[in-house]
Amino acid sequence: MYKLLAISAAVLFPSLSNADALGLYGGVGQWYVKMDGDVGQGGVNTPLGLLGVDDETSNVVWLMFEHPLPFIPNLRLMHSEISSVANSQATQVILIGNLQIQVQALIQTTMDLSHTDATFYYEILDNWLTLDLGVTARQISGYVEVLPEVGGSFRAEMDGVIPTGYLNLQIDFPYSGWHIGATANAAAYKGDKITDVTGRIGYEFEITPLLDLGVNVGYRNMDLLVDDFNSLNADASLSGAFIELLVHF
Repeated sequence: MYKLLAISAAVLFPSLSNADALGLYGGVGQWYVKMDGDVGQGGVNTPLGLLGVDDETSNVVWLMFEHPLPFIPNLRLMHSEISSVANSQATQVILIGNLQIQVQALIQTTMDLSHTDATFYYEILDNWLTLDLGVTARQISGYVEVLPEVGGSFRAEMDGVIPTGYLNLQIDFPYSGWHIGATANAAAYKGDKITDVTGRIGYEFEITPLLDLGVNVGYRNMDLLVDDFNSLNADASLSGAFIELLVHF
């Protein structure tokens, strides 16, 4: 009986029964983000387009550490720098929170949704097909600030940790260096929801027996729906293509 259970575990969870050696992976790149949706406070939301918010370039860096200890999770850290400063002129009367902005008023809108992820995961499959499952703690220290030329200001903050489920899937094409993959973080609680999905295609090549370099290109979409997270309401979508350089020790 115990032998049968051990064989079944080895088949279903090969990475737990035959863990990898130490590995360090890293990436640095840029995400070309289009911001859509609306933000506000107290149930009064305003489309980002009326506030002049448009496309931005986000810097993203990540580091992943894997080890041979089967029951201790691996670690992935990622930071996404997402900030925008837009100067525009109101084309209509704008109401955001308790602030009313008149037609033709000059507006400066600052938006920051930068966040840092700490992901703890297990390798369920690890051969030509990689499957990782885990949890992510996403630390967001963001805000939206609207400063018209006259008439006061608006500021709403979003500061806290959001736990999400984590899934990573990758298919490696043997002896070619090519791979395709997808990564997802998602959570929903009492009407609030966050999803962050990335699809990619990439190529890696060996520099030395201990060093591989590569590149990924892909598309990332992050949807954020929150009702009074600290003081911010948001129903926003951030999406766009990205490119990143890879290193593997």
